[in-house]
Amino acid sequence: MTAYKLDNTVKHYAWGSPDLIPRLLGRENPEREPWAELWMGTHSEGPSTTVLEGKTVALSELVELPFLLKFLAAETPLSIQAHPDLNQAREGFERENKAGIAPSDPKRNYKDPSHKPEILCALGPFTAMAGFREPAETAAFLEQLEGAGALHAALDGGYGKFLSLLFALSKEERAALSAAVFRAGERAALSVKERASAGAPGAARPEEAWRLCGEFARLYPGDPGILSPLYLNMLELEPLDAIFIRAGLFHAYVRGFGVECMANSDNVLRGGLTPKHVDLEELFRVLSFEPCKPAVLKPVLLSGNADAGCYGYKTACGEFSLFLLRGTGGRAAELKAPGGAVAVVYEGTVTIPPDITLRPGESAYISRRTPGESLVFRSPEEGGFTLFAAVIPEDPAPRA
Repeated sequence: MTAYKLDNTVKHYAWGSPDLIPRLLGRENPEREPWAELWMGTHSEGPSTTVLEGKTVALSELVELPFLLKFLAAETPLSIQAHPDLNQAREGFERENKAGIAPSDPKRNYKDPSHKPEILCALGPFTAMAGFREPAETAAFLEQLEGAGALHAALDGGYGKFLSLLFALSKEERAALSAAVFRAGERAALSVKERASAGAPGAARPEEAWRLCGEFARLYPGDPGILSPLYLNMLELEPLDAIFIRAGLFHAYVRGFGVECMANSDNVLRGGLTPKHVDLEELFRVLSFEPCKPAVLKPVLLSGNADAGCYGYKTACGEFSLFLLRGTGGRAAELKAPGGAVAVVYEGTVTIPPDITLRPGESAYISRRTPGESLVFRSPEEGGFTLFAAVIPEDPAPRA
């Protein structure tokens, strides 16, 4: 086993938080620049580096990882999007190559021939949207929205027809819809207050959907995605809760701080809340229109690890497995999965043999261990630690 401490790339996307990642790393950010993601891996757009024999080298010169691990800090919503499955990605990549669409062309959908399954684990309260609601829920919202009669009728034909009509609305119709969203939100908020003052139970969930619609309308006036909280499931994740995003699942990360691990791909089909290219025809090819609410995953203490402080998140993914390791009261945590791994510290200080010390936000690549060889993380402090490890599975799941 060999370990390499990493130096990582920060991505300053507009939706990022100016506080969360700098605070984690103990850095100043006086310009209040958005720090959206901290990448750990061998992705060509931001490979990690390490020092080898006194020289700085890209991690990709030592290993090619099938995944990208990152901290993600969202202050405003990311675009609504979906990812292709492996066959769709391969076909789309080849098709766009034959069409001569340049890799740098903003209208290019497929940057590589890979799928992009991903898992997002919350590090604090995290708001996301994922999967289409049951149609009856969306219909109930639309009944409260002035001027949405045609959308309500289209919903009877499924979410494909609903989205087709939504995206076909004129600029004037979208503006009217934005105004109607604000009015519906005001009515919903007033209704919640009236029920609360009468001692009746509040219905905060519908009111929150309308509030989020209003927020989206202010950020992206006229964007079809402003109605997304009405047709996508809203998920409020607690710390260490996770969601797995499979191919075809319409989703958006709205707000919060988390650890994300994804297959090493850039294939994204966008569908709202973005100034970037939206290819509705291609999006519809990859979308699963069936109602689906993703399960919220809890960290599971692994069998045989009762004293090792090692937890896993169960996903069907051939590129990575994500583990949570916690050491408390001076106790070590032990990772038994032998595959090559990237480990990153969230809380506390951790040491890795032979002599690497990692503090919050710092990470290391650890090469594959021999069968039966565990990776032990210790802390020189009494307060304990929390870290995440993305590991190449020993027996990858079938790629679909």
